[in-house]
Amino acid sequence: MLFRLRLHGEACLALYRPARRYMVNAAVRVGLIGTSGWAAGFHLPVLQSHDAAVVAAVCGRDRQRAAALADQHGVEQVYTDYQTMFDEAELDAVSVVTPEDLHHPMVMAALRAGLHVLCEKPMAFSAAQSAEMLAAAECAGVKHMVQFTNRGLPHYRYVKSLLDDGYVGQPYYGYFYWPTGWGPSEEVDNYHWASDARRARGAVNELGAHMIDVARWYMGDVVRVSASLRTFVQRADIDGGVMDNANDSACLLLDFASGAHAVLHVGMPNIVGPGLAHTGQTVIISGHDGSLEARCDPWTDVAVSEIVGLRRRAEQAETLAIPDDYFGGTPRGNAFDVFRRQSIGPRLFIDAIVGDLDISPNFADGHQVQRIIEAAVRSGLSGTAQDL
Repeated sequence: MLFRLRLHGEACLALYRPARRYMVNAAVRVGLIGTSGWAAGFHLPVLQSHDAAVVAAVCGRDRQRAAALADQHGVEQVYTDYQTMFDEAELDAVSVVTPEDLHHPMVMAALRAGLHVLCEKPMAFSAAQSAEMLAAAECAGVKHMVQFTNRGLPHYRYVKSLLDDGYVGQPYYGYFYWPTGWGPSEEVDNYHWASDARRARGAVNELGAHMIDVARWYMGDVVRVSASLRTFVQRADIDGGVMDNANDSACLLLDFASGAHAVLHVGMPNIVGPGLAHTGQTVIISGHDGSLEARCDPWTDVAVSEIVGLRRRAEQAETLAIPDDYFGGTPRGNAFDVFRRQSIGPRLFIDAIVGDLDISPNFADGHQVQRIIEAAVRSGLSGTAQDL
């Protein structure tokens, strides 16, 4: 399908409604698809924090819930069908905040309508879908972005700056670890779409997409994947029956084009909490000139951000404090406040539309992450390494 969408000139333009590329002195009208806690608590208020953006419409399957969300945030229009919203709401852009199995049809419809698209991670259910979405977005000539949240957190941005400045030199080895506390317990062993193999790829997609993107951001392109995927907690189907569970623990070995390699583990059924060093996300990068060890947990009441480094020939490791300008004047205790102040996340999406700027992470990044996830799934089934 990808080759069919790599069209140019009139053949390409005939498929898509032209986007409004320059928004000088005009607000970017955004439609939000999704009414989850993440859509309501992150995407919508962050978009509304930008002076050049107007959230003009909210779309959700449950009209009552969508209307309540719209009323709470002063959004004028409410829809239960995204295509109707695209046809009627006079939008410039859309933010797609739904489960991964719904991303492809929604994004493709938005691109046909000539809309700029911000899509939640993971970008799609399959690499074939993400390839089609990328090709269509390029064909339509719109701005496209994947919401990999770690790219905006001060902690991860500062580690990236240290790596770019040569703190570890040529990277040799990476370690990327994220255990969550999503079971086993009576409260969470019921239905959840991210564990439904009919709708999702499990932990390797839901959690892995974040950590794989960080691994690529820090260490470059991945050329080979080996994986072991396991399911430890049996969750109930949506009707209370037995569900075909996707993996809830994924261990990956990543080989990079640079010759470096990394171990990546994400898991849902972990016991985590205060006092355990492994709670949150842990990243270790070791190279020719030094090592960095970083632990990040922005979801706790008091955000955790610990970065320790050791340079070659240094007598002992040093604690590396994140400079104030990474927080943009926001309190350090809430790492997500920066998304309402700085050009990151959804605000970066709006800035790119207004200024006709390039975006990273975009659909090309999302597609590469999806390829790695799919290679991990194949490796887990076959027991063999998968080349990309």
